[in-house]
Amino acid sequence: MRRLWIVGALLISTAFGYAQDTNNPEELKKSLADALNQLKAAQDRKNELATENEKLKAKITEQQKEVDDARRVMAEAAEKTWFLRSHFAAWENFLKRYPKLKTEWDVFLEAEPLSQPTTMPAFCEPTTRESDPQ
Repeated sequence: MRRLWIVGALLISTAFGYAQDTNNPEELKKSLADALNQLKAAQDRKNELATENEKLKAKITEQQKEVDDARRVMAEAAEKTWFLRSHFAAWENFLKRYPKLKTEWDVFLEAEPLSQPTTMPAFCEPTTRESDPQ
């Protein structure tokens, strides 16, 4: 559409120019060649911009996939940390309920992790609760 306007404007201007100066056909050929060169340069630039636009769209799509993957990883990590935090809180509540087991756990944590125990650990002795009938 743009070419049509340019060619139409060029023809109209050449018609006026022809009516004014009929002795310069070389000048008219030169202005037509210049207009065609400008038109070709504009079309080439338009094609370059379209190619660059397609590359940028592909890059955006790739980056959107990376963002989606990162969000998925973050959601999985949040789920895992929630699981671990809730189990840790339950473990702490369990240890509060059984203070003897808590002291044994503290002794276990204070020991070196890879060392051999010097004595056999004493296992929990069954205890009766006050609510349990004897």
